[in-house]
Amino acid sequence: MLRLSSGASQPRRSPEDETASAYTVNLDLSPEDRRFRDEVRAFLSTALTGDLIAAGRLATSVFTAPGHSLRWQRILHAQGWAAPAWPREHGGPGWSEMQRHIFSEECARAGAPNLAPMGLKMVGPCIMGFGTPEQKAHYLPRILSGEDYWCQGYSEPGAGSDLASLQLRAVRDGDRYVLNGSKIWTTHAHHANRMFCLARTRTDGRPQAGITFLLLDMAAAGVRVDPIITLAGEHEVNQVFFDDVCVPVTNRLGEENQGWTVENTFWSSSAAARRRPG
Repeated sequence: MLRLSSGASQPRRSPEDETASAYTVNLDLSPEDRRFRDEVRAFLSTALTGDLIAAGRLATSVFTAPGHSLRWQRILHAQGWAAPAWPREHGGPGWSEMQRHIFSEECARAGAPNLAPMGLKMVGPCIMGFGTPEQKAHYLPRILSGEDYWCQGYSEPGAGSDLASLQLRAVRDGDRYVLNGSKIWTTHAHHANRMFCLARTRTDGRPQAGITFLLLDMAAAGVRVDPIITLAGEHEVNQVFFDDVCVPVTNRLGEENQGWTVENTFWSSSAAARRRPG
């Protein structure tokens, strides 16, 4: 259990000590947390194979090669541990923050490879927050199992990290949107079968107010993925082109022109988790 103790209750300290540290942090584990830690250690000692450890060691970013990360995800999914931060109602373990910390620490200690974050940590929470019952029922189990491997369609050649200036157009045509434009620096787009994407559906008014959040099939007609090879000779990122790509309106997450709000779900929930006392 993590406990914060006010410095005022401690023995008298010098002004320098008071300035340097207003709080002390007690990270002693409760008996329940120690039992959980032992359970995690026992599981990792048998489930984590040498080749998976080697794959994690060879990773040059937070992304591990899908052949290894997906295999590790399937093992964790069978245990019910693929998404430590997900609530029980959506297939997660419903762990406390301390349990999530213990699990993360033990995985790092054991050398477990990272799981791909785009589905489990990014689009998954957005679907929980804004998805229809049908979207949740369809996508969330596939994210947990690894059946869907996601990439993120945000950055563009003329926009970069300035998402408000993105120009990928999505024009409404009956029960579908027609997309034209491109995305760049798209990590693992050459592996992904799904993309969550921000597209411009309105050009007037505030630029943030004309963006829509779409879920699309990477096998759709008109999608082309071109590799970007780094100076180190690695192929992790890509440029993705959209030429009259049709996306059903039922694949929109949230309301039209509210993609900025949907996209901020991940960042807002992450910031709240960092601020929340343990």
